[in-house]
Amino acid sequence: MSQEQAEKEFDSAMGSLETMVRNEPCLIFSTTVCPWCDRAAEFFQSINRQCRKVELNDQAEGQSPMLGTAVALATQQRTVPNIFLFGKHVGGFDRLMASVEQCKLKDSALALQHADVCGFLSE
Repeated sequence: MSQEQAEKEFDSAMGSLETMVRNEPCLIFSTTVCPWCDRAAEFFQSINRQCRKVELNDQAEGQSPMLGTAVALATQQRTVPNIFLFGKHVGGFDRLMASVEQCKLKDSALALQHADVCGFLSE
């Protein structure tokens, strides 16, 4: 692959990432062998919330092979799960659980500034 082709592929992957983050209220970037990704998905199921799970190592979904690179560069996080809620980067499973706890504190900065996220995370 030439550099020009690689740049086009990356730009396409970044565009796909931006579209997914903008259009999906809950998004988990995952791999098929990640137990913490499964736990994140199970958490959302336990509170009856839909969350799209994108397997970065499964090209069957038709996504760009550069999508993982785009996610890592956009978030500065190279690990999965890599979770977004309402267009906001949450982080991994530990940060998701910390956010749940912060949202329980009604006067926390997270609860006050991101009511959409906290509303989604409440059971």
